Amino acid sequence: MTGPEMESSAIVETRRPGRALGFSLIEVLFALTFLAIGIMAVAAMIPAGTRGITQSRVLTSGLMAAQVKLEDLKGTPYAVLTAGTFSDTTSVFTRTWTVTDSVPMAGCKKIDVTSTWIDSHGNQTAQLSSYVTQ
Repeated sequence: MTGPEMESSAIVETRRPGRALGFSLIEVLFALTFLAIGIMAVAAMIPAGTRGITQSRVLTSGLMAAQVKLEDLKGTPYAVLTAGTFSDTTSVFTRTWTVTDSVPMAGCKKIDVTSTWIDSHGNQTAQLSSYVTQ
């Protein structure tokens, strides 16, 4: 369609007499109010997300401190691995490890490593266990 036919099929604006097209001031104010409430709700969630990320980072670091010590002890020759309870401190983590002879059977040693630290939720603990054989 071209020419006059196209003009007749074009969208025709309809207006009520005496009323302009567009949004009223009240409609704009309501829209802006709802938008502001939504933005404030999202902004209120940001600190909670940041706290969660920080808590996860500290937990991962505590587990990593325990894992490093456990791998170190597992790499120690069986004869040199002494039974008993030992402890050390790395940065904010206190690591305690216990080596137990003949558990669960003769020729086997159990290693328990516990990493503890204090954060905003109080004392936190991560524990790992493993076994080594002759």
